[in-house]
Amino acid sequence: MAPSPREWLWYAMVFGVGGSLWGVALGQLLHQTWSSQSLWALGVLAVVTFLTLFRYVRLSQDDYHSVYTLDDVPLYALIFLQGWSAAAVVAGVARLLFEMVRVGRAMREHPERVHWAHVIYHFSDIPMSINVTAAAGLTYTALCGDEPLMGGFHNGLAVAAATAVWFLLAFGQNSLAITLRRQLPLSWMVQVFRQNFRHIRLHVLMLVPLGALLAIFLQSSPWAALLLLVPVSLMHNALEAQHKLRLESVSTIQAVARYLEERDQYTQGHSARVADYAAAMAECMEMSAEDVEQVRRAGLIHDIGKVDIPDAILRKPGRLTESERQIMRTHTDRAVDLGRKLVSLSRELPFRDAAYHHENFDGSGHYRMVGEEIPLVSRILAVADTFDAMTSDRPYRKGMPLENAVVRLKEVAGSQLDPVCLEAFEKALEKGAIQQILSAVANP
Repeated sequence: MAPSPREWLWYAMVFGVGGSLWGVALGQLLHQTWSSQSLWALGVLAVVTFLTLFRYVRLSQDDYHSVYTLDDVPLYALIFLQGWSAAAVVAGVARLLFEMVRVGRAMREHPERVHWAHVIYHFSDIPMSINVTAAAGLTYTALCGDEPLMGGFHNGLAVAAATAVWFLLAFGQNSLAITLRRQLPLSWMVQVFRQNFRHIRLHVLMLVPLGALLAIFLQSSPWAALLLLVPVSLMHNALEAQHKLRLESVSTIQAVARYLEERDQYTQGHSARVADYAAAMAECMEMSAEDVEQVRRAGLIHDIGKVDIPDAILRKPGRLTESERQIMRTHTDRAVDLGRKLVSLSRELPFRDAAYHHENFDGSGHYRMVGEEIPLVSRILAVADTFDAMTSDRPYRKGMPLENAVVRLKEVAGSQLDPVCLEAFEKALEKGAIQQILSAVANP
């Protein structure tokens, strides 16, 4: 995907500002050749380069994603010790090395996926890092006063102000870059900001006190700074474990969905289709990219409770008796129970969002939930699930044509289905998203 005119404008601006700041910072640093400031910068550069090359975590699996690194801790310390110029030079050089190594690794492992637009996007991190470091450093220098680091209220205020500038500019630049690269409306920038912040939260806030502690230790007892390796490593390991948990949760969703498909040959592909229909509806409801993905995941596991349904009922070729239907309906109870037990995985395994997809909008369902008492994702899945059930072939009947199914959906709007969600389904129809999914089923 080639950059849009808006993205080219962004690159021109960020590279222009970042390059200018780096040039000024380098000039100031070279003016004091082999001074203590230069030696500090070289020492911290070595540490930062190691951290950026070997200790980083992706915050998502998207092609255009944020990367969390530990280099902020020594960069904070360098700002507090030597000012913005040394820190900006180190930030630029370290990020350049990081991006060069990353591109080289990608060229070796999967060259077919390396596109020039990807390279430009990732290399824009270099001037963005310089901008953030310089802005935070200049803020601290302007406000720090004569007090020693963390030596009083005035200096503490300077540290807080520098932190706010760092945080807002870093996340703001990153969110804008991702929004432009994905060619989304600028209004989505706030959603991307929230998504990135949701992943790291306290980990980011911990960087500031760790950077201040590192600077204090380096001033008074450099060897004591080694003690900070423990909390810094623990923080990184926690974030890395969190990221791996998300990946494994997604794999679990996919594995469970495949298992259910294998058990019930007559509904093969059902969960995937429901997930696709529901995601198309969520996009038409202008949900964020993360929420759309949440809806898709819920669609994949919406029938997970069927793992306990006996094969004699689940795979019965004919119509179910009333008693068999009662047993089949209990699959939602199992999903509800899983949602209550696995609260910590609710973002990755949204059982609760998926569990109530058989609740009727008018309150006549199993749990007697009425209207908006039913989770929105469940209401979306109810439309998608009903539509797929009507249009899919069964051993005892052929699937209903699209036009007839839409008529039937409208007939139960307000009673079985949420009218708002049904409107989203109709918008997806108008865009051709539903037809595209049906076509993929007919022509695999």
